[in-house]
Amino acid sequence: MKIAQRAADAPAHHGPVIATVDGYDVIECQACGLRHIDPLFTDAELKKFYEQEFYESERPDYFERMEADKEWWMLRYHHYYGLLEAHTPGRRILDIGSGPGYFLEAGRERGWQVLGFEPSPIACDYTRSRGLDVVNDFFTGAKAKEHGQFDAIALSMVLEHVRDPIGLIEEARSLLVPGGLLLLISPNDFNPLQMTLWKQLGFAPWWVNPKHHLNYFNTESAGRFLKARRFDVLHLETSYPLENFLLAGRNYVGNPALGRECHNERKAFESILFRHDKPRLQALAASWAAQGIGREFIILGKKP
Repeated sequence: MKIAQRAADAPAHHGPVIATVDGYDVIECQACGLRHIDPLFTDAELKKFYEQEFYESERPDYFERMEADKEWWMLRYHHYYGLLEAHTPGRRILDIGSGPGYFLEAGRERGWQVLGFEPSPIACDYTRSRGLDVVNDFFTGAKAKEHGQFDAIALSMVLEHVRDPIGLIEEARSLLVPGGLLLLISPNDFNPLQMTLWKQLGFAPWWVNPKHHLNYFNTESAGRFLKARRFDVLHLETSYPLENFLLAGRNYVGNPALGRECHNERKAFESILFRHDKPRLQALAASWAAQGIGREFIILGKKP
């Protein structure tokens, strides 16, 4: 088995290679216990990408797409706040990597005191235009400390983008009150349906995108990750398994128009159930998670 090892800034990062895409290996790192690309991007490269390139050149239609999907996003976000409210009486939340600020907006609607950290000036302006409080900077515990402690911290679609997810979680944990909650949402990568499509049906590992995603978690590894960081896991669910479309012969990989069509169908399915039969959707989400499938995992950890 091929072994990758970084010899420059982090020689301890090494382990079996499980996939190679665009010249980058994804390794099962024997040092940190995580799956991540090798080599990792530098801090300077990541700073340039997320402050400038992500919304300007990589995703120029991002806000237009988000606005089109806002009703669905808000249904999801109100569901997440419901999970939080079931476990904490506090109503002060920090959203790390707050993007367009819809999660903050949903919290404000429910009476939460909300604060975001977001490195992109474009995303910050978009958020502030709706009267929401956001710090235009990369999150660190030192920078956030001046804002006090929080009852909950959200990391939605963030952990896969950072060089040091362990350090990020430790810093976030330091800002939580005793009994505070961490809401972690990330892609459910290398899940069983993806592995069937890759290993049995000839698909490339399309979910590996080294330019955007450095780290690759799934339902199992995310639970271990939080427990190793001294969190009690209170809740685990996953979202609609988009791989269903691929298994049914609708190959949206590399086909943005079909991908959008499939996304809209997933959106309609979830939206109807959120509005009319939420217990059914929650039961499905729990069942998907128990099988390790679903496109994103949603995991709630508690600081003892």
